[in-house]
Amino acid sequence: MNNYLKYSIIGCLSLTIFTLLLISSCSEKVQSIPTIEKAIVSPDTVEASGIALLTITASDADGDELVYSYTTNGGKISGYGDSVYWLAPLKGGYYTTIVRVTDPAGNQAIDSIKLFVLNSGKSAVSGTASFPEGLNFDLSSSKVRLFTSLAARAAGLSSDSTTVFGFGPIVSFSFPAVDPGTYYLDVWKDMDNSITISPGDFIGWYGSGDFINPEFKPLVVQNELPSQVQIQVNVVP
Repeated sequence: MNNYLKYSIIGCLSLTIFTLLLISSCSEKVQSIPTIEKAIVSPDTVEASGIALLTITASDADGDELVYSYTTNGGKISGYGDSVYWLAPLKGGYYTTIVRVTDPAGNQAIDSIKLFVLNSGKSAVSGTASFPEGLNFDLSSSKVRLFTSLAARAAGLSSDSTTVFGFGPIVSFSFPAVDPGTYYLDVWKDMDNSITISPGDFIGWYGSGDFINPEFKPLVVQNELPSQVQIQVNVVP
């Protein structure tokens, strides 16, 4: 084989290998990064404990399915995907939610949304209700009631009520948003479902004394100042 033919064959092989490598390189897919075009909160100002809608417009050049995640420094996010609800906190101020849009390769686009929450003036009232040591009755399903006056309590007209959490001789309760003012609070389990306080029922109140001589202590709720109380419960004789 003469030198010309040998070099021609080598040149052709080299060109073929280069072409194949080039084709292979071009055929590899370049993974693009997702893009967030819009991140909108509506409305952008809400009352405390209000609800706003977050709507995210995002895209990916590869057409990949995108995953949306949210992190907020106040309130709660409800839902999933590109449209979720933001449940505002009780306390007023500016809050931020970080939005992350992720493709299957782990590439992310990040944006942030601000929400302004107006002060409500309301406060949380929480606490526990329990039997004295030695009494192990079940307080589950007990009602906790708030009254604006002792006359309202006598008439059974509560301004708000809730059911306790838990079971056994000690349970907890919470009123997340109470208007400022003076209240009287009791805990009652209607054992015979008579709708009136009767012997055998479980009863307790914020204050002191016994069932014969109860002393109700006013519960003063102030603007955005949470209150915690402990209630001792006994069996109505």
